[in-house]
Amino acid sequence: MLYSFLKLLMQVTVRVFFRSVAIRNKNLIPEKGPLLVLANHPSTFMDPIVLATILNRKVYFLGKGELFKSKLAKVILPKLNIIPVYRKQDDPSQMSKNEETFIKCFEHLENNGAILMFPEGVSFTERKLRPIKTGAARIVLGAEARNDFKLGVHIVNIGLNYADPHRFNRDLFINIHKPINVGVYKEVFLNDSFEGAKKLTADITKQLENLIIAFEDEQTDDLVRDIETLYKPLLSEERGLTPNEKGAEFMISKNIIESVNHFKIHDPDRVSKMHERLKSYFATLTELGLEDADIAEKSNNKSILIGVIKAILITITGLPIYIYGLINNILPFEIPAYLASKISKQKEFRGAIGMVGGMFTFLIFYTAQITLFWKFTHEQWYTIVYGLSLPLSGLFAYWYYYVLKYYYTKWKLILLFHKKSVQISGLITERQQIIAEFDKSKNEYQQLVDSKKLHLNT
Repeated sequence: MLYSFLKLLMQVTVRVFFRSVAIRNKNLIPEKGPLLVLANHPSTFMDPIVLATILNRKVYFLGKGELFKSKLAKVILPKLNIIPVYRKQDDPSQMSKNEETFIKCFEHLENNGAILMFPEGVSFTERKLRPIKTGAARIVLGAEARNDFKLGVHIVNIGLNYADPHRFNRDLFINIHKPINVGVYKEVFLNDSFEGAKKLTADITKQLENLIIAFEDEQTDDLVRDIETLYKPLLSEERGLTPNEKGAEFMISKNIIESVNHFKIHDPDRVSKMHERLKSYFATLTELGLEDADIAEKSNNKSILIGVIKAILITITGLPIYIYGLINNILPFEIPAYLASKISKQKEFRGAIGMVGGMFTFLIFYTAQITLFWKFTHEQWYTIVYGLSLPLSGLFAYWYYYVLKYYYTKWKLILLFHKKSVQISGLITERQQIIAEFDKSKNEYQQLVDSKKLHLNT
């Protein structure tokens, strides 16, 4: 009952917190039968919340044993379908309890249940996959071995690709792979259980790597982020992609990574020079208080005039609604972010605390505000309208703030162009030259890929 109620609340919360949630291949997740769901782990307890909301079945979670220390936790956490697992780095003396954990998992799978695990064992907000532990493989292979490999357990690997898991109104792309049938590992497991678990773990690792954007080092990540910022919108436009086609955008990022890795090996000097050039370009933008998108847009006198008229109209007509929305929503919006910064210094927790905390603060504030309004007016329809206006005006206030910020940046760019026309013109020229270099590199890499395909086909 508690699980079902919280799942419903979280489904609403996730949809509100993220600007968009795109799911690729959701139809591949089995809705019946024993299932182990595995995913990367960039944002602590936000990850299990997100995954639980998209699964059309009740799911059990493996959580750190140290969460169960208090008496209250021992009562509540099992009601949320959390099974304790004990890690050596937390308390080596508790490791013996994992035998009981494995048995619970075996029994749950034997009852056609679904279990969610994060096989990295740790949570880091990095575009990187940490080494995959063998625990997941040992659980499913152990369950199958107890049932003479007739259980039919499947593993579904899921890649969580957050634009930024710690900020409101960002995108999330959930990438799902075709299920692994654990039964195909029967022979290798029966010959050598260690090798069976090792082989399955290697296959899990390979799938998860294909489902996420991952890097081996921060320098490459920084370089690719800069390329994505400057070049990815052009590639999306070139391919005629809409903002909803997150799967295609994901593949563009994968292609960028492949090409960067190729040139790092075959022309490292070229990559190094481009990295320095990009750092200089973005550093200049930062000094001027601008972003790449600000100088990327093409404007003419007519569009500038229309933009000025539009800005004035939106500013004047939207200001009263903005003030109303700000007054009614500022506290429940800001309190979770403040608490997140105070509760944890680890960035991996901030987005999750903010999202879950926001759910509770908005519920509390909205309930109190609507109750007070009813007591003051005793008008049913006025109270209903007021209640509906709270989230609508809040969303409008958020939109209005960023629209004004956008117009402010545009005016700032116009003033800067008059004051520092040489520097701005130089930035625009540098941007065009960098893009031309990207085009050249893309064509070279594509020719290489095409020639390899041709060689394989002959």
